[in-house]
Amino acid sequence: MKTIAPRTGSMAAVALVVMLIVNAAQATLDSLAASEKSSRSSRFLLAKSDKVNIPDRQTIKVKLHDLDLIDQDGNSVKFKSDIIGDRVAVIIPFYTTCTTAYPILVFIFTRLQVLLGERLGKDVVLISLTVDPRTDIPIRLKAFARRQKARPGWVFLTGERNNLGKVLWGTGAILSANLEEHDHIPITLVGRAGGQWRRFHGFPTPEQLLGQVEKELATREQS
Repeated sequence: MKTIAPRTGSMAAVALVVMLIVNAAQATLDSLAASEKSSRSSRFLLAKSDKVNIPDRQTIKVKLHDLDLIDQDGNSVKFKSDIIGDRVAVIIPFYTTCTTAYPILVFIFTRLQVLLGERLGKDVVLISLTVDPRTDIPIRLKAFARRQKARPGWVFLTGERNNLGKVLWGTGAILSANLEEHDHIPITLVGRAGGQWRRFHGFPTPEQLLGQVEKELATREQS
């Protein structure tokens, strides 16, 4: 019986098909791994929220420590008297290198500042307090603010570590004055000095935050 040798072209085609199948399988595995990683991150946040038992929104008591901090322009400022004053404040913790929960809070601020319009800076101040002052020096905060297209009235604060810890803990934005123990729980505070404060856990919509801000503005006008 005569043996027929396989054609070189046919072998190359088969090899190409096998390679494409392997690459497709690897891409699928990579995609599943990324999906699982994201799922683990979400479960971690949910587990944390269950652990501290914070409701989606609650009225809390805050202590506004009037300590020295530094804004994104390098100015030394007092947290209560210079930054908040008689304005309604919306406060979030964050740090510029975060890749999980805090970027979502920052994005919400980018939308909220648009909704506030001319009230931003005059009647309302948005405050982003870093939990990583070693990295987030003023020049880095300035660049970060520029990337977010932050408008006047949205302030980014850093400063001495102990002062930052006391300010963040006093507002209820973090659960310990020790910044080494901050646990990435997404928290947003809305309130004013001498008035009521609301703490939102998770990711409130810009419209929800705007509604709370307007309530506080109305209460301020009546007092």
